[in-house]
Amino acid sequence: MSTGSSKTHKRSSVVNCDCGMRAPICISNRPWSRGRRFYGCSQLEENRCNFFQWYDKEEGNGVVEDLKDDLEMLQIKIRKFKIENKELKELVKSLKAKSVKRRNKAVFYKLAFFTSWIVYVLVKFGL
Repeated sequence: MSTGSSKTHKRSSVVNCDCGMRAPICISNRPWSRGRRFYGCSQLEENRCNFFQWYDKEEGNGVVEDLKDDLEMLQIKIRKFKIENKELKELVKSLKAKSVKRRNKAVFYKLAFFTSWIVYVLVKFGL
């Protein structure tokens, strides 16, 4: 099971575990309950407490509203990632163009050096 930093619905009450600590909302990754939310001890990973309570049985329709809110947040993040992806593609294109210019400049200078060296040799030996 993995804990998540999920928000609770406005109507939800604070649930405390057997340790007396606030029980965060977790999301199950077990095959038979994948994606289902539950309250679990915040120290569950350290195996100090076995508190467990399904979130959706207590909240009823609030789960659907929370999922809609989560979907909206994910859609906003997707739009931001698409914009960022476009910007990164433009940056890569720009960097590739600069790289080609630098490579061409380096080839030009090497060619100029070898040309001047050949001219020098030809003049020196009278060819």
